[in-house]
Amino acid sequence: MTILHIVPSYKPAYVYGGPIYSVSALCEVQAANGNEVLVFTTNANGAKNLDVVLEKVHYTNKVSIIYFPRITGDHTHASPKLWFALFKNSKKYDVVHLHSWWSVLMMGCAWILWLRGVRFVFSPRGMFSNYSFNHNINPIKKGIFFGLLSKPFLKNQIFHATAQSEEKEIKDLFSRDAKVFTLPNLLNFPELSVDSIEKRHSESSANLLFISRIDRKKGIELLLKAVQQLKLLHVRVKLTIIGSGSDDYIDELKNLANSLAVSGNIIWKGSVEWNAKFDDILATDILVLPSYNENFANIILETLYAGRPVIVSKYVGLCDYVSTHNMGWVINTNPDKIVVSVKDYIFNKEEWQSKALQMHNQIKRDFNSEKLAESYINQYKQSLNLS
Repeated sequence: MTILHIVPSYKPAYVYGGPIYSVSALCEVQAANGNEVLVFTTNANGAKNLDVVLEKVHYTNKVSIIYFPRITGDHTHASPKLWFALFKNSKKYDVVHLHSWWSVLMMGCAWILWLRGVRFVFSPRGMFSNYSFNHNINPIKKGIFFGLLSKPFLKNQIFHATAQSEEKEIKDLFSRDAKVFTLPNLLNFPELSVDSIEKRHSESSANLLFISRIDRKKGIELLLKAVQQLKLLHVRVKLTIIGSGSDDYIDELKNLANSLAVSGNIIWKGSVEWNAKFDDILATDILVLPSYNENFANIILETLYAGRPVIVSKYVGLCDYVSTHNMGWVINTNPDKIVVSVKDYIFNKEEWQSKALQMHNQIKRDFNSEKLAESYINQYKQSLNLS
């Protein structure tokens, strides 16, 4: 099968976080399974551009990648050369799979495919959530971009959702009859030793961890307030925060920590390499992600794979999985709920640590890349009527 993936950015543009890892993992496993996989992307790397040779084929883990120049340095990622290549070659592939939305680049790609009569698979990557509509786009732009520039070109396409919550959002926006298949992200997990997974920590403290993009939707203020409450309850608590974000917002959070008198309880590590973060996960007790909106959150699976439980808000796409398999706590976006969950962990710390290897093995079974990649191919064939 020949598969063309189109995404605004691709590795090594790790500044964009989780989607870079999950999209590249999908491409690489599909290629490893004998499919011909090509990626059209741009040289976007945040405010800068990747230092790569443009408009030439690069090969990474059997995946062919072409980086096209973007003519804008912001999230619009406009790339006329990519659009031209897509217009010229769009009918050559069995499957065209678009990832992400709300950029001029991806809207242009959808329009080109619609014009060429090519039905495609589309992964919104959480960008059709209620939070995105209500917080990131004003009503005028929402009406223009969705009503005029999104819905007409997407309504008859094949949608891919990574969680049941996202499937519901898609059907609410388009129709109950919208063609949607739901499969989780693929992730490349590192090898971890049994000893590191079963490592025991002090019984009298709570080592908390936050790993994600530093963004207002992540609920970090709630976490800082929870640390204050735990400190007032004389709980020995340490919070490590890993991730990048705007300097202004990080300074705002640090000022809040100062005002709450918890600066001494917090370690700000900034960005870390993908493999290195597993050292931080293995050294922690609980990962906390109290987001107001989170489509999938790769870090949740990565933490559970390391045998550590999680505290997640009910707005995180994987919350049902966490709850169903008793791998942590699902909470409202309230610092009091974080405190209750942490206290519950401390009270039952030995029990949680004893089930670390069990959680690790279940993630390996439930999110096996080979099986998931096969499921994606089967969905392509079924949805697009491919033989």
